Amino acid sequence: MITEPLYKQLAAASLCSVGEGIPWQRLFAKKHLTVAFMGGSVTQGYAQLEIRRNAYPELVTSALCAQGYDAECVLCAEAGMGTMQGNLLTDQYVLARKPDIVFLEFAINETTLKPSVISFESLLRKLLTAPEPPVVCLLMLRTMKGYSCESFMIPIAEHYHLPHISLNKAIAPALERGDLTWEDYGDEESHPLTDGHRLLAEMVLHLLEAAKQAPETEPAPLPEPWLDAPYTGLRFLPPVPDAEGVETNCEIIPRPYQTYFPTAWKICKEGGALQLTVRCKVLLVFYETHRLPEFGACRISVDGEPMKQPLIQSNSIYGWGNAKFVTAVSSAEAAEHTVLLEPEEENVYLLGFGIC
Repeated sequence: MITEPLYKQLAAASLCSVGEGIPWQRLFAKKHLTVAFMGGSVTQGYAQLEIRRNAYPELVTSALCAQGYDAECVLCAEAGMGTMQGNLLTDQYVLARKPDIVFLEFAINETTLKPSVISFESLLRKLLTAPEPPVVCLLMLRTMKGYSCESFMIPIAEHYHLPHISLNKAIAPALERGDLTWEDYGDEESHPLTDGHRLLAEMVLHLLEAAKQAPETEPAPLPEPWLDAPYTGLRFLPPVPDAEGVETNCEIIPRPYQTYFPTAWKICKEGGALQLTVRCKVLLVFYETHRLPEFGACRISVDGEPMKQPLIQSNSIYGWGNAKFVTAVSSAEAAEHTVLLEPEEENVYLLGFGIC
């Protein structure tokens, strides 16, 4: 159990920075605040095989309402969601709602390798270069065993002068001192339980309270990328009738159990192949994975040549209906490319394409 004094102590310890050049005073002067939360299963509220109420986004929004704000919560979160999927969905599910603040929770859903770094920075720059850019804050979590992507997320936050908070910075010393056990916070992997979500909410609220006291500083121009951001302009081509550049007889099926990908092209022997011709630098193919037997495989080729790993295998013991993607095209210059997906066995549910 986390005591009241310990909540406050840990929340204060989690704060890394309130950022620089952030228009905090103008933001807090608003009556209506739209706060968006993007991330994986933690932000979704998943723990112990169920989605729970009163996850930290709901707690933060309720606390802001209690402070007198007309606060609105925008949630873009799903178990297994990484920054590339988040980027794909940002235009429709986040930026369209014109958020004032966006909290990014991806530190335990990415790797520390270059593809994750540039995917994360691309999402960050998409938000920061929006027509009405929100304040972007990083909420960095860790697993029970200590895994986190802070090694690159903290330097990126410092490079862009962004507000950021760290769960590990707060709880690692407390765990070592014996003031706290992991079981006080979460389950055997990475998901906070009731007290854990309360702690995350306290961390976010402490950042906001500290920001209210921060002196105003002049905004700085957007810096050059810390590493690279090739997916900043990523747009989504969903499964819709007469989709631009698509030639197929594949059936478009509804997926009522999915929030973010409500339809899919069903690639199977009966429907035949699906072909997309598009001018692009980057082309990503998003598909559903599952352990159910009706999920199978399809071949994929680009401009008539099989990819190095030519099969999309959507049947996986690690799948639960989550989205994955393969990179079909990645080049420095834009050119016209044709991608062909041909059924191999059973069904592949194609969720759409990401195009830069």
